[in-house]
Amino acid sequence: MALPENLVRNYKKFQEPNGLPIFLKGGPFDRVLFGSTVFLCGVGVLFFANFVYTMGFKKKTG
Repeated sequence: MALPENLVRNYKKFQEPNGLPIFLKGGPFDRVLFGSTVFLCGVGVLFFANFVYTMGFKKKTG
């Protein structure tokens, strides 16, 4: 059972040593996907910090 030709091309593209990280070798779609992942992780960390801050201090009554 032979591998399909497009799969062999992808293997060669992702295994060539050209200095690019593996998560950027897929082209512009990978760059957008990686950037949006980093952005959304940052937003999640900020919301978590806000949650910890608001839960850590009592509300002022009065």
